[in-house]
Amino acid sequence: MPPPSELLPEWYDMQGLILSAYDRLPESAYLLFRIAPGREMDAQHWMRENLLPHVTPVEKSARRAGDVTLNIAFTFTGLDKFAALSGQRPVGFSAAFSEGIDGNEHRCRILGDVDGADSTTWRWGGHPHPVDVLVMVFAPDAARLGQWIAAIDGSFGSIGVRRAIVGVNRRDMKLPGSPEGREHFGFVDGVSQPMLAGTDAAERFPESRHLTALGEFVLGYPNAADITPQVPLLTRCASFGRNGSYLVLRQLEQDYAGFWKYFHQQAQGDASLGEHLAEKVIGRRLDGKPLVPMTGPTDNEFGFAEDAHGYGCPMGSHIRRANPRDSFDDTNEPAKAAISANIHRLLRRGRPYGAPYWKDPTAAERGLVFVCLNASIEQQFEFIQQNWVNSAEFLGVAGECDPLIGTRGVTGGRRNCFTIPALPLPARIDTLPSFVRVRGGEYFFLPGLAALEELAG
Repeated sequence: MPPPSELLPEWYDMQGLILSAYDRLPESAYLLFRIAPGREMDAQHWMRENLLPHVTPVEKSARRAGDVTLNIAFTFTGLDKFAALSGQRPVGFSAAFSEGIDGNEHRCRILGDVDGADSTTWRWGGHPHPVDVLVMVFAPDAARLGQWIAAIDGSFGSIGVRRAIVGVNRRDMKLPGSPEGREHFGFVDGVSQPMLAGTDAAERFPESRHLTALGEFVLGYPNAADITPQVPLLTRCASFGRNGSYLVLRQLEQDYAGFWKYFHQQAQGDASLGEHLAEKVIGRRLDGKPLVPMTGPTDNEFGFAEDAHGYGCPMGSHIRRANPRDSFDDTNEPAKAAISANIHRLLRRGRPYGAPYWKDPTAAERGLVFVCLNASIEQQFEFIQQNWVNSAEFLGVAGECDPLIGTRGVTGGRRNCFTIPALPLPARIDTLPSFVRVRGGEYFFLPGLAALEELAG
């Protein structure tokens, strides 16, 4: 997403990840640090001297392809450790962020982190594997990325422990002869994103259904209801939360071989039918085209009203649950402007990791580093997980959940099934297994640049 043609002064205080997914930089790494007790001052020095000078602000988020970019985020425990060095405490942050991604049993249920998928089974994150600081690095090539990882690790030294998730080169995610980037199951990814009010894209497409208020993602600005919520703060820094955003990170491992083996088995060896079944589960064709009448691969302005019964894109498909678009519109009410209706959107900034199956079938693991930005974890990320992804009642579909990332089993009345509407009778899959497994996750806060300087002392 390009930066605004004329940046307001406030935009200069934001970290670049808010406006850019750094598409020109195909290599990425997510470095997760835990600060050892008693080493907080060393960690502050490390951040001030080795990280802060390299943080990429918004006005440099569209840098040349040869530049490396860096952004920093903190869990609540990490934020508290740095704030305590100046005798301060975080105040007014959301309960979800303060408690953490596995902070209570209810949160774990609504996220689907139950039934053998709870945080005790993860490799990082949550209470069993705490994290304080997230450093995201994006580079033009593997050599430059490796240099930066080594430099950051070397400066961190023995301050604590860290874990790294290194993304696969995005160019490797293109199938032979295909110009589009894919996710690991082979589908074109990253097609649908919100369009931030005030950006160049919003100026070019003011009637887009994806036009979203800046305050839905960045704290300190009006949201879709034209309300500016109070920003969180440190006890002696009232503006600390302004220009910041809550960041959700989940490491999702994907079973490519199991995914396609299952659908080919369901199709009794008919490869074309197996592909068709997989596309119904996702709600898009492999080339990214939504299964909605009169749409093309690059069309993202479609609604589901023209496919009201789900004969094209099934009611319970992944893309319909993740973003129902106009599915809940009341035709008896006047139509709302998109900017006032987009209240549960997520700004996605994730990357795939691990070699794609079509390049290296023997790779140990592959998946998605899911990253999203939102101004309210509860009303955006958690709302979507609870009410759309994992809900057993969705648009008239009962006893199911999201067929791609939903939680299987009987918890909450969900079963391992998926319905494909059709005439004269619907088709139904009753043995749908899980193809995506959570390997780690945490809630972070992505501060503005002034807030970073405050933490760095």
